[in-house]
Formats: sequence, structure tokens, C-alpha cells
Amino acid sequence: MKKLYFYLTCIFCISFMSSNAQGDGPRAYWPQPKGTNIITPLYTYVGSNQVYDNALFEKEADFNTNIFGLMYTNLFAINGQTAAIVAMLTYGDTSGGIPNFNGCTNGLGDLYVVGVYNIYGAPSVNLEGFAKTKYNTIIDLTLSFRAPTGKYNANDLLNLGTNRWEFKIGAPFMKFFNWGTPKVTSIEVLPSFSIFTKNKELRNDAGSLSQKPLFGLESHVTQQLNKMMWVSVDSFYRLGGETSVNNVANDNKFNTFQLGGTFGMYFSREIGLKLTYGSVLGENAEGMTGNMFRAMLSYTF
Repeated sequence: MKKLYFYLTCIFCISFMSSNAQGDGPRAYWPQPKGTNIITPLYTYVGSNQVYDNALFEKEADFNTNIFGLMYTNLFAINGQTAAIVAMLTYGDTSGGIPNFNGCTNGLGDLYVVGVYNIYGAPSVNLEGFAKTKYNTIIDLTLSFRAPTGKYNANDLLNLGTNRWEFKIGAPFMKFFNWGTPKVTSIEVLPSFSIFTKNKELRNDAGSLSQKPLFGLESHVTQQLNKMMWVSVDSFYRLGGETSVNNVANDNKFNTFQLGGTFGMYFSREIGLKLTYGSVLGENAEGMTGNMFRAMLSYTF
């Protein structure tokens, strides 16, 4: 009965932020020359018990979600260091639920914005300077937020928006080997820490949902195969995120470990493609299960 009440009051919402379903992905923070612009259309499929944005999961749930997104990236300089701003809008559809409580919906997801600032190893350079730079170790600082702009109605069975803000801080670390050659290798580690505001509009006026902070650790080992193709091994771990309804804890702190791989290809200097597959290999009783697929096509100018 307690689980049913929890479902009916707060969890039938879906966030279409593919960056959270699979992390930011390999090469997301690789250096680029200032003035670079990147437009990235993307598609993500998530089949899992992901029932409320990137942080709430339930064993008995089963959802199939399709996400279509458009991301824009602009690189510039701050105090001589590389900086970037990234914004993503998404549209999607989802279906599923728990036994005897199923539904489907479609519409806009929440707006996601990321700010990036390099604190070590990547001074801002133009295209000519970029070609001459030998990158070794890079450390960035990221600040991001997700705004409650997506479709949300507290009395709907399923929602696309989260009806709350998420703020995240991260510190991507990258180590490069053989930079500037067709055999460049990288090790990327991306720790992050998220906090959430309350959702004060729950089903049947049940009160408010709050959530404790969430820790994430994403890592990638990438290998360039030739001038056109590269591959990576990807992992993603999340811990924390216990929720409360009206300050009554749900005892659902979780940890989840996900493993996958990415294949990347450059069709030209301007156009590239990334295909990622990931599957959850380990979780506790409250963790996420399932698998994910993502395709990202980038146009750089």
C-alpha cells in the first residue's frame, strides 16, 4: 500500500534528458578552438524502471521512452581559458508504468543548460593555435541546471517534465596520450554532484516531494582507430538520492552501475556521429535497471 501511494503521488513523471540517462558521454569535454559552434541532433531510447527524471527508480516499473533532442554548443574564452555554453531542448514519448497503472504521453521535456570553464590544461586558442597545441592533462569545471519547462500536470498519470529545478556541479578530468596522432588515447573521469528543489504539486494534492543530493561518477577510455573512427568503453555510477514525501522518508537510497560502449565516426571535418549502448550491470533494491541506446550527429562550424 505504501508503494502504491508513492506511485500515485509522485513518480509518474519522465524526464527526457538523455545526458542523464547515459551520462554526458565520451569526448563531451574534449578541447576545441574558440569560436567553435556545434549543433547536435540526437535520439535516445531508454527501456528501464526510470520513473522520475534522472534520479528516481522503482523495481516494479517498466517504461519505454524515445527521446529526440537538439543541442547547441558555443566555445569562447574567459580570462584566456577555454569556456563553453551548452543548451539542449528535447521532445519525446513514453509508455508504461506498474501493473494496473499504465499510460502513455508525449511532449516537451525540461530545458537543460551547461556552463563549462577550463581550470587547467586548455588555454583558449584559435584554429591555428589549436593545431599546434599538444594537450596532456585537462581539468574543467561544469555548472548546469535543468529548468521545469517540460510538460507537467500533477493529475496526469504520466508527465514529461519534472516540475522542479536540478542544479549540478562537475569536474571533468581528461588525460591524453599521443595527442595529434591518428592513435590518440584518452582517459576521462567525470564526477558530479546534483541537488534538487521540491516538487510541490503532486497527484491528488498529496503535498511535496523532496530529494537528497545525488553523486555521479562517469568514466571513459577512448581509442582512435584511424583518422575516421574511434571507440570507447563507458561506465556510469550513481549513489544517493533518497526521496521524501511531506518530509517522510521513502527509504529508497540507491546505487546503480552501468557499463557500455561507444562507436564514433567522422564523415568530414564538420560532421561526426556517435552511437552509444549501455546496460545496467549492478544495482541495489532501489536502483535503476534496463538498457539505453543513443545516437548523436554533430555539425561543427
